[in-house]
Formats: sequence, C-alpha cells, structure tokens
Amino acid sequence: MRKFKKIMAVALAGAMLLSMAGCGKTGEGDKTVATGGDATQEATPSDADEFVDDGDWTTTEVQQPEVERFTTVEGADVMGFDFEDGNVGPFVTYVNGGDYKLYVENGELVCDISKPGRVEHGCQVYYDGFTMARDCVYTMKFDVRCDIERTVQWRIQINGGDYHAYASEYVTIGPETQSVNCEFTMAEDSDPAPRFVVNMGAIEGDGDLPAHKIYFDNISLIVTDGSNAEKIEGAPIPIQVKVNQLGYLTDDTKTVVTTSKDDEKFKIVTADTEETVYVGQYEEFKFDKAVLNQIRKADFSDFKTPGTYKIISCPSGASYEFVIGDDIYDDVYKDIILMLYKQRCGIETDSAIAGKFAHPACHTGGAVVYGSPSSSTVDVSGGWHDAGDYGRYVVPGAKTVQDLLLTYEDFGYAADDIGIPESGNNVPDILDEARFELEWMLKMQDAESGGVYHKVTCDVFPETVNPEEETAQLLLAPISYAATCDFAAVMAKASVLYRGFDETFADTCLEASKKAFAYAQADEKRASYINPDEIVTGAYADAKVVDETIWSAAELYIATGEAEYKTALEEAMQGTLTTGLGWADIGGLALYDLAKCESVDANIRETAKAKLLEAADEHIEACEKEVFGTGLADSYSWGSNMAVANNIQLLLMADRLSPNDEYIAYAKKHRDYIFGLNPVGYCYVTGYGSNSPCHTHHRPSQVLGETMPGMLVGGANAGFNDPYSKAVLTGMPTGMCYVDNEQSFSCNEITIYWNSPLIYGMTGLMNK
Repeated sequence: MRKFKKIMAVALAGAMLLSMAGCGKTGEGDKTVATGGDATQEATPSDADEFVDDGDWTTTEVQQPEVERFTTVEGADVMGFDFEDGNVGPFVTYVNGGDYKLYVENGELVCDISKPGRVEHGCQVYYDGFTMARDCVYTMKFDVRCDIERTVQWRIQINGGDYHAYASEYVTIGPETQSVNCEFTMAEDSDPAPRFVVNMGAIEGDGDLPAHKIYFDNISLIVTDGSNAEKIEGAPIPIQVKVNQLGYLTDDTKTVVTTSKDDEKFKIVTADTEETVYVGQYEEFKFDKAVLNQIRKADFSDFKTPGTYKIISCPSGASYEFVIGDDIYDDVYKDIILMLYKQRCGIETDSAIAGKFAHPACHTGGAVVYGSPSSSTVDVSGGWHDAGDYGRYVVPGAKTVQDLLLTYEDFGYAADDIGIPESGNNVPDILDEARFELEWMLKMQDAESGGVYHKVTCDVFPETVNPEEETAQLLLAPISYAATCDFAAVMAKASVLYRGFDETFADTCLEASKKAFAYAQADEKRASYINPDEIVTGAYADAKVVDETIWSAAELYIATGEAEYKTALEEAMQGTLTTGLGWADIGGLALYDLAKCESVDANIRETAKAKLLEAADEHIEACEKEVFGTGLADSYSWGSNMAVANNIQLLLMADRLSPNDEYIAYAKKHRDYIFGLNPVGYCYVTGYGSNSPCHTHHRPSQVLGETMPGMLVGGANAGFNDPYSKAVLTGMPTGMCYVDNEQSFSCNEITIYWNSPLIYGMTGLMNK
C-alpha cells in the first residue's frame, strides 16, 4: 500500500488583482492578455500592472508517496536468510580474474572456489535489495566455515562510485563454524541501495590458495537501535509544470505541460518581479503512457517578447525559469561539442578549454593483444573515452564520428573557432574533432589481416579515479565483425570529406576501409562479439550485423563507385532493411547516405529514401498520440535520451530528403523534451537549466564532486538495470524512471554517442 505524506506547500506572494479578459491602455495602443491561447496582441512586462483577472491563483500542497520498504523499524530484519529452502535466493556471483560456483547444500550457501584470482574481489558473493539509514544502529550476523584456513572480508558498501565501505571486517575462517557478530552505526547519508558483499579473492597474507569451499548460513542484518535513524527518501517528486528550461526561440512553437489533474489555467510572469504578462488556458486532457495519467498541454507561441519568465499554473504552482530570445542555445551548443574534447584520451588536455576537467596524458602505454602468445604491445593511444569509464570502443566511436561528419556535410557547419587546440587551422573544427577519433581507429586495425580490434580497455572497469590514474595493463579485445564493418564505413566516408583538406589522410582512410571490408567479406561466421572471460568491460555486442554489412558496402560504393561494393550492397539489401541510428541498429545511417547521393543507382537510392521516410512518418504518428511528443510511448529503456536525440536526427534527415514542416516541428518538440519538457522536469544536459543532473556516473565528475557541463545523460529507464534505480524507482510510470545519482549508471551515465546526435540535431535546427 502507498501512503501519502504532505511535504511542501507552494505559496504565491499575494493575489494580484488581475482579469483574464481585461485590457489596459498605453501610449503604444491597447494590448490584451491572451486567454485560451487566442491573444490578439502581445503583452509586455511593462503592461502587467494594468492587467486585471479574477485573482484566483491558489496553489495546492505537493504530496510525495511514502515507500514502506524505506521505513526503519527497530528489531526488523533488514535482511535474513537461512537457505533451508535449498535456493541461493537473491545472492549473486561476481568474479574478477577468479572463478567459483554458487549453490546450496544441506541448508548452507556454498561458494565452490576453483580459482580465487589476484585481487580481494577476485571472487565475490553479494546481495542487493535493502536500505541503510543515517544514525541507525545495525548488527551484522552470519555463520561461516571453510575447507581450509584463510581470510575473507565482509563489507556493507556504497554500490557505486568508489564502492567504499560503511562497515567492514576481515575474518579468518577454517573448518570450524564461527559466528560473525558486528554492531555498527551508519555514519553517512542514508542509502536506499547499498550492497552486502563477501570478498573471497586473494587476501594479503593468505598466499596461493588451492581450490576450496566456503559455507555461509544465517545471514542477517538487524536494526538494533532506530531511534535516531534518518528517514530514507526515494526519488524526489518531479515539478508538475514542465517547460524547456533553456527557453524558446522567439518564433518557435512554445509549449507547457502540466501533470496536475487540477490545472486549467496558467499565466506567464517575469522571473524577477513576477509581473503577469500573459494568461492562457490548458487544452483538454490527454492520456500519456509515459506518466500513466491524463495530462494537459498549452500553447503560448503567440507570446514573443524576449525576456526571462516562469509559468504559474493554477493550482499546481510554478515552473522553472526559461528565456525567450534568439541566442538561447549558443552556450549549450558549444559545450555539447566540447564534451568530446574533454573526453580525449592519450594526450594532455588544456585547462583553458577543459577547465577543472583537464588531465595529463593518460593511457599511453602499449596494449597487449588478448590471447596473443607474445608479450609485445601495440600503440593504440588516442581517441575518446567512450562514457563514464575510460574504455575506447570502435563500434560506438564509429557512430559518433559519422554524426560529426554528417553535421559538416548536411549543414555546412564549418566553424573553425569552437575553441579546441586545432581551431584556426582552416579546417572545420567538427572535422578536426572527428579526425582525433579516426586516427585512433586507424591504430585499431590489424596491419596484417585488416580486421579491427573491438575495443581497448583494462580487464575491468576502473575505480573512481582520474583517467591518468588508471594504470592497469591495456588489452586489445579480439577482432570483431561489427567493429571491422563500422570502421570500413566511416573510413570510406572520411576519405570523401577530408579529400579537400588533406589528400594523403583521405587516401589512408580509403585504403584502410577497403582492407577492412575485404576482411569482413571473408568472415563467414559474422558472429556477434563476446567478451573473453577475463574482460568484463562493456561488450557492445550486436547479434544482427547485416546492417553493418550494408553500411560498409554503401559507404565504399559511394566513395568509389566500384561494382564490387555495389554488388555486395545489393546482396545485403535483399533482407529486411532497418532504419536505426544507434550503435546496434545502424541501418538508418546507410540508407540516408544512399538516399541523398545522386551517383548511387536510382533503384537503390529510391528504395533507401522510401524506407527512411516511412520510418520518419511512422515516428510522427507515434508522436501525435502523446502529450510529450517523443514517440517513446512507454518504451523507456537504457539510453532513452539517445533514442530522443536519434529521432531528432531521423526527422531532420527526412526533411532533407523530402521537406516537411511537420518533421521540423516534432524535431523541436524532441529538443524541448531534452531541455526539460519531460515527465521528470529535468534538463537532461548537464550544467544547463534550473534542474539538471548533478551526480552523473562519470568518473572525472565523481572525483571532482562536480559534474562536467554539456553531457547528455541516459535518462528515464524502466529496465531498472542498476540496483539504485531499482530500489528507488520501482512502481513509477516508465517515463518517470529517472534518478540523479552516480550509483545509477543505467539512468545517469553519459556517452559520446548520445552527445553526437544532439550535435547533429541542434546544428540542423539552427536556422529552422
């Protein structure tokens, strides 16, 4: 059962004697406040004191659901397991260089260790699904024995970031059962999603351990004294009045959405003085799957006076501030591009550009080819850190590069003064930034075979450290079909676009592309990439790779016109054509370039164009069914904001192939969504708007305790793919499944290939 507790009241400072139908006279003539969206003239802040309405702008108290699983009751078992049912229950295995099996035998949880690994957490058993309240006293208990004498470490720890322990103890165990009993006080902020672990890897002093078994029973965590316990809160209740927090261009469609069932009218007030400048009414209710509720929107496009405002909605209260003007996106646009510079690897980044996020040269050591009998290393320095960790991956890197190349090609974006080190070299900065990744990708190609290594990372994700502090051995993961095809595609594209700036580089790219394509064509298995057992970093596995075949063949056909690539393309296009623009389904990028290239065979070109326009039209149909207008319905998965940004890209591509004002209108709605007009009322780009993510899963930001600006976070994710989001968001409508917490990597991580379609989209909307 969900209970409700009053937590906040929103009060307006005095009722203004205003009238929804009133008007006043000024020296410039009569001006009327809009009612019901039918304004006859604009209202300006200077006229606000002459407007009169009914004065009824009462606001209501905001209520927040009280989640019963977050209560702290003295004597209660926070966790309690005796394994009498023969099941391992919620306990989970984790290995980092070790190996073991987990099962129940004779009412005990058995960890059957064949290889402990080289680190303490080489073998680890863990449990999520409980809470810890600040100033609460707990008692940790369990029984444990082992075939041999050795040391283990139990920990109750934060489940993310630096994984530091709230309570921890080393215990020496042996054949005789012993009972662990430890009382402690939670001295840190309340945590709705901590983790209980037992490390069974290589503990200092134990030496080399043979295969053995560890037995656990009667595991419990009990509230010993909850009298001073802090209340544990879940995710905050979102603001009810949603706007684009950056604002609206003067002549753009301007929309406000309220998720309150009681709101019927709204007014726009100046942010500094709260003078009323506009009054309007909401449209009829419409059900939106994202919030599982009837909600309303209103249009105030006819209000065009530049300034800073907020919306007061009756009775739910105020929106965040927003601006109306013509240059409102300049700063955020620059930061979204500079995010890529700040993610550069292998070089010292400039503090004049990156500020606090500048770092010394990192990951400059050679990488060992995984599985190679040789200990020799390969130089694969350079490229961008892919996400919140420091791995570098060819597959998502290729998607990012293509978006940048299209930004230049489609919109002629040739600025050479963005502020990267290459600025002023008479090459568009967008191409300079893409080249930094391309030159790294060239190092990822095996010189002998032409195949492309899937990624370069260490064997595990790093702790919460700066990039130069990750010093473990770099590993080149095996060559993959997807990486090889994606490499071939962007290298072929690059050979076309860079030819006018650096013919030698263009030739290098084309030669590398052809060699990679030949390797891929000879690969009969065309299998999805699978991480080797010793590597646990991101896999970027893709089970369906025909779209990669189409993309690589398409770009080489466009670049060369050669029959070999046309034939390969036609064969690959016999199957189902996909229209995605992400790293996994990349088919839309291939179809778009085929559709717009006049030198491509007419049948191929028209097939590609029709398929892409069909996808755009189907997306518009989905958007029209929703209040927020993104077409996601209730399908909010990991990286939902990537889907929104990719759909901006899809709509702009469709508009270039077949101009349609509706494509542009909905692309702008998607932009509004990203900047705050969404179910949770967050501006999803860090550092911008009144309410943007401050606790991203991004190691440099975590180290500094300050989030890097200009990053698009993953957004709402109803998959609950991390323990923190599962703990605080379970039961929420899908579009509201977002939490700003660094432990929630499935909601609040960032990636280069989430920023890149936003770069394309914002560039394309500049003059629309």
